Amino acid sequence: MSTDFVFAYGSNMNSSDLRSWLERNGFDSSLVVGRKLAILDGYDYVWNFYSSGRAGGAVNLEPKEKSSVCGVLIELDTSLLKAMDRKEGHPFFHARQRVKVRLLDQEGTETVLAWVYLAKPNKGDRRDIWPTRPYKKIVLDGAVEMGLPQECIEKIRAWQTEE
Repeated sequence: MSTDFVFAYGSNMNSSDLRSWLERNGFDSSLVVGRKLAILDGYDYVWNFYSSGRAGGAVNLEPKEKSSVCGVLIELDTSLLKAMDRKEGHPFFHARQRVKVRLLDQEGTETVLAWVYLAKPNKGDRRDIWPTRPYKKIVLDGAVEMGLPQECIEKIRAWQTEE
């Protein structure tokens, strides 16, 4: 079996939400073979993408010096990458690109090449397309479930919502 890595920083951090989507759409969720904490350096959150599936803003990332985002490094069977492409709307709504992520272990020195999905911003320069409370809860529950560092959880907890 060959595997690929995907860096998740939004709802895909939540294992039950991802598993549910995969199974609803006819994919084998057992092909997700591992999950580890990771950090993507040089990026930060931005709210410039409206998700019709989530009926509100969905978190996106953009390059930003001296910033980093905590997330989950998902290891999956390479055959499941097409499912992730479909879930993220690649190449129409999200672009999939390679990034180097740092595993969040004792030393924080091991790096892995992973795919990350970056949303194509909606038309205009809006940066205030806030998420719904249910979407924020899915992301926050995933962060807590995975045991992200407290400062990362607090950063998500501080996200503004549309309500």
